[in-house]
Amino acid sequence: MIDSLPKNESDQQHAIMPPDFGVADQEGETEMSFARERFRSVLSRSDCTLAANIFDPLSARIAHMLEYEICFLSGSVHKVANLAFPDIVLVNMSDLVDVCRRIIRIADVSLMHDGEDGFGNAVNVVRSVKELEAVGVSAIEIEDAIPPTQFKQEDLGLFSESEQVGKLKAAVAARTDPMTVIVARTTALAQFPIDKALDRIKAYSQTGVEAIRLAGLKTREQLEAVHRATPLPLTVLGPPDNMMDDLDYLAANGVSIVMAGNPAFGMAIQAIYDSLKHLKEGGSVDDLRPREASADLLRQVNRSDEFIKLQDEYLRS
Repeated sequence: MIDSLPKNESDQQHAIMPPDFGVADQEGETEMSFARERFRSVLSRSDCTLAANIFDPLSARIAHMLEYEICFLSGSVHKVANLAFPDIVLVNMSDLVDVCRRIIRIADVSLMHDGEDGFGNAVNVVRSVKELEAVGVSAIEIEDAIPPTQFKQEDLGLFSESEQVGKLKAAVAARTDPMTVIVARTTALAQFPIDKALDRIKAYSQTGVEAIRLAGLKTREQLEAVHRATPLPLTVLGPPDNMMDDLDYLAANGVSIVMAGNPAFGMAIQAIYDSLKHLKEGGSVDDLRPREASADLLRQVNRSDEFIKLQDEYLRS
């Protein structure tokens, strides 16, 4: 799989150009396959890879510029960033598909995302997987936590093991591209005693999914027990007990992908708020200039040179 990565400058330029800007449909499918191949390559390696937590096409573009191999789109931040909604079920599958489509159009990234509970029962999961796969997502998480229906609601727990096994099998069967990775996300470690949690993880591991996402991980002992219980690679968001500082430990215990959380999102929110508040209160634009992105960085982010090249090549006076 690694052999398919870009080997020369020409290939790298092609990889940067998103499929929707002048690339034929067949080549667009090739770009999707390349992204999924890259994701699988990361899962198969013996090390632990840091993924970029993104929230919109702009943050995905910057992650691409910084050469992150994997990007992760979490449910909570994409709702706020793209719809200004809190993390409750006010978002539907079509909203998520739209965000993923716009991200993949603008940035050559291998995108893993939080697919919530699949937006319904096992039949709904089939449709969700097909729609998300069609826009180029590399890995789709399906979680076992029952989603809340209102604010300040008590934890509703998890779907039954049998129901979740059915949903995961449906997700695997729904793929049209076998390179698409289905990830079983579970909060069993936070809900059950360790033995019962491990039984769930073992059951999920037999459904055809190709990775397990651990939510609610609390201790190193839990991680070590999960690693012994399943041969599948693991992914973890913001692991506790200083594990983020020890990628070798994570790799030795089966963690292929780790996410640091969403500090970039929080910093972006604060920067927007502070700058608008400063101006509203009569502050000078000049006061903000030292904190702005440079003209060169903005040019890289908005891909001016790529579009100028397209203009020079195809526009005729």
